[in-house]
Amino acid sequence: MLALELCDPSVDGDLADPTAAGRWLRTHGLRADLNADGLADLRTLRDAIDALLRAAAANTAPPSSALDELNARSAAAAACLQLNWPAAGVPRMWLSTPGGPEASALGAVARSAIELLSGRDRERLRVCGAHGCERLFIAATPRRRWCSPACGNRVRVARHAARRAAG
Repeated sequence: MLALELCDPSVDGDLADPTAAGRWLRTHGLRADLNADGLADLRTLRDAIDALLRAAAANTAPPSSALDELNARSAAAAACLQLNWPAAGVPRMWLSTPGGPEASALGAVARSAIELLSGRDRERLRVCGAHGCERLFIAATPRRRWCSPACGNRVRVARHAARRAAG
């Protein structure tokens, strides 16, 4: 899920500069060459999505500013079908976004978050329960509390060490 991946701390390096951020978007099938303002917009959207996902995981009310940002980015990427019909050719259609490729990419990220937050996966959205890890993840089972086996193992090892130290 694109929105969830964007909020992963491992993406921080990919958002270091516009070129790296554009590369990250392209690996997710989105075409956008970002400038400094576009990178700032992507980071702002990421912060909004992160706040909304964490509110959903905690079953709390979301910040209205985050909701406004998400909806504005989605609306700015409204798309419409266009038709090209050359005099001696076959009609062809394409999807056009008036805001351009950058708005289209940010809109796709926003729509990914909207689909996650309003879909069935919302009930399985969790924040990792391992100490020091704040990753968001979709739990495969209702009992899953950690984002990865490594985090779960760290918790179990710490618990074991605490029992040995106490006993």
